[in-house]
Amino acid sequence: MSSGITLSVPSLRLEKSLLRAGHSLVAGIDEVGRGPLAGPIYIGFVVIAADTPAAPRGVRDSKATRPKDRVRLAQLIEDWAWSTTASVDADFIDRHGLTAALRECVNIAFRAARESGMAPSVLILDGIFNFCDPKLPVSVVTRTRADKSVSSVAAASILAKVERDAFMCERSVEFPGYGWERNSGYGTREHQQAISELGLTRLHRKSFCH
Repeated sequence: MSSGITLSVPSLRLEKSLLRAGHSLVAGIDEVGRGPLAGPIYIGFVVIAADTPAAPRGVRDSKATRPKDRVRLAQLIEDWAWSTTASVDADFIDRHGLTAALRECVNIAFRAARESGMAPSVLILDGIFNFCDPKLPVSVVTRTRADKSVSSVAAASILAKVERDAFMCERSVEFPGYGWERNSGYGTREHQQAISELGLTRLHRKSFCH
């Protein structure tokens, strides 16, 4: 019996329309790790060209995919389109704030794209807030729920989520007891209890842990 729930399937409709409008390359961006108490913030950055085919089957918002599927899809995405991830650490977030952290992530990713000859002329962001550096030589398009409707943004969300989860899982060995392999640094009851008992680490965002 059908549940009556239909998952939206992202497409390249927006990217292709921007390319037809004269842009040479288009990049979709999404962030992961805005709210955790510990760990870096990441962005995924996926570049689409005029000849890029449809996204691999199953690419959708990372929150709608299982961890095992995300890892598999990340490998397919890397074969499908030029992509990268970028991150800044908890100390940067504490010193400069989330908006500056996101801006720096985009700057890092854009430099990597430019060095590879894949610099886009337009960026697509999920949401309504343009956090990009105004000095970047790009146009910016914001789109509510882009992670659910725009293939490059959905793909970016998967790459960022896979990279960040792997980072936090690795650091859980260095800093046992916080459950990062399960909570990825988010403020779960387990994590908050561990902070009370073990204190803060260098990976914690002090400004988030009052």
